[in-house]
Amino acid sequence: MIKFYFKTIFFVTVFIVFYLAVVPNDSVLFDFGLGDKFNHFLAFFTLSLLLNRSSSSYEKRLRNVIVLTLFGAFIEMIQLFIQYRSASFYDLLADIFGILVFQAFYSLYRLIRYRR
Repeated sequence: MIKFYFKTIFFVTVFIVFYLAVVPNDSVLFDFGLGDKFNHFLAFFTLSLLLNRSSSSYEKRLRNVIVLTLFGAFIEMIQLFIQYRSASFYDLLADIFGILVFQAFYSLYRLIRYRR
């Protein structure tokens, strides 16, 4: 049952991330002031956490990395066609970095937990 909640939170978060990616920068209600790349990193770190909490096998973790990377690429492609937004390869790299850092932390957590 708890996986259902994480899936629900994941899809709500996907919607919020997509919304923030397509609205003008000046209409975003909250800006953490830490830079656009950090926001990308944080968003995809969070999406990776939520998606992994709703699916736990290694094969699904690999699928999650691929799906979230494609979602990041999709957002950047959409931004190519939005006049007030701009696509950036470095944004996609920040997305991938957020995904991979979460996966590394999660793997380390599982390794430590397994050894205890």
